[in-house]
Amino acid sequence: MTMELTIYHGLIIIAFIGIVIWAFGRKRKARFEKDGKIPFENGKR
Repeated sequence: MTMELTIYHGLIIIAFIGIVIWAFGRKRKARFEKDGKIPFENGKR
């Protein structure tokens, strides 16, 4: 039982790190910058 929990914890940590790397990757920086300016665009959309 203890070994199974250790394996699951390891998999969850690896998945979390993968998601963080994916979310903050360089390819998405331009989109985040653009989306961050939306609240300041006084209805231009």
